[in-house]
Amino acid sequence: MPKIKTEKETGRLRWLEPEEAVRLLEACRRSQNKVLADLVELALFTGMRRSELLGLTWGRVDRARGVVRLEVTKNGQRREVPLCGRADAVLARRGGSETAGYVFGTSNWHSFRCAWEHALRAAKIENFRFHDTRHTAASWLIQSGRSIREVQEILGHKTLAMTQRYAHLGPAHLRTAISALDGILPADGRNVGATGLTHQAVVTAPAVEVLANTR
Repeated sequence: MPKIKTEKETGRLRWLEPEEAVRLLEACRRSQNKVLADLVELALFTGMRRSELLGLTWGRVDRARGVVRLEVTKNGQRREVPLCGRADAVLARRGGSETAGYVFGTSNWHSFRCAWEHALRAAKIENFRFHDTRHTAASWLIQSGRSIREVQEILGHKTLAMTQRYAHLGPAHLRTAISALDGILPADGRNVGATGLTHQAVVTAPAVEVLANTR
């Protein structure tokens, strides 16, 4: 049950492990509310806010281009949310011949709240709010190797600092960066001039040439 505290956010950052998400979606599919599972699945695979999901109308869905267009967002800016295969499949199931109206039938969260809370209990998911589906999408993206900048654009964060809270989940790029030091010195510590210094000359020479050409 991953959760962390951040300096700039009161409380915790909670996301689902894949096995938890499977349990939750299965519980949602068993719900008497037949729309709940699609709502939760689209949330997990787009990172959209609850208000954005419930306010989504068919006129803003562009499956041909693989995006949904959001006119009203929390930060006041329009944005397009890209659709992965799982997200597009949800819209395909719900679409049919629909060309107007709300994608999930209503913009009222109270139509889903009780069913949502029951699904959480049935799945034995604790300390999890609907907004945490957004944290889950972001966390999965970072853990899959996507960049902070990419996640910022997908989530529609106004500043990179808002997305930076997820950075600790993807240390692989830092390990790749630090591995550049492995070749500076030979493993046996000898012939430094033939390795590190020669390497430095090769690296810096183009930079010197570029600087010279700019003067």
